[in-house]
Amino acid sequence: MFKKVLLAGAASALMIASAQAADVDAPAAFDWTGAYIGVQGGYAWGDSDIDLDAADGSGATGPGGDDNEIIVDAREGNIETDGFIGGVHAGYNFQADMLVFGVEGDIEFSDMNGDADIRQERDGPVIGEGSKEIDWLGSLRLRGGFAMDRALIYATGGLAVGGVELKSDAPNANESNSDTAWGWTIGGGLEYAMTDDLTARIEYRYTDLEDTELENILGKSTADNDFHAVRAGISYRF
Repeated sequence: MFKKVLLAGAASALMIASAQAADVDAPAAFDWTGAYIGVQGGYAWGDSDIDLDAADGSGATGPGGDDNEIIVDAREGNIETDGFIGGVHAGYNFQADMLVFGVEGDIEFSDMNGDADIRQERDGPVIGEGSKEIDWLGSLRLRGGFAMDRALIYATGGLAVGGVELKSDAPNANESNSDTAWGWTIGGGLEYAMTDDLTARIEYRYTDLEDTELENILGKSTADNDFHAVRAGISYRF
């Protein structure tokens, strides 16, 4: 009888010790709260519609051009732009249960550019070239999402800005206009904590900056500045 009591007591003690050890060894859920900095890079692309107010005040007389053509007598066209983007970001996260909120800013170099043939009329000869470049970008955004331990699914959106240059290279119409264009950006992504200090992300964003104008002998051209971008990045958490 005494042996049975000892065995039962030993078994109980072993079970309690095992449960306590399991509690001690169980890893805590990852905490996204804190500041971070990082680098990012990716690819951006867009189709910039061109509206032309003809210098002589004439109305549209024909159809618009194909991709990357500006037709003067139709007073419209487009310039397809694309290129590499990359830079640095910094931000801060707050976590409450599964919800994560934060603010983030970034500044990037941009190699987005494109050009289009200028024609007086739809089937006429090429009389020049129009081009557009976006050479830098920046944003200040809110982020919000759901954390599943080391994985974070989030949405982001806020203020955007960029440096845009619109050019015309045609007889008696060699003009350019550089402008700082403001607008907005929105998107979302997935971030994963590879270690307690390093996270990796993939993100998509749509950005819409204000229009850029250029005036020359052909008239006043207005180009919109909206584009898509996919970025990958790595962040270091403090």
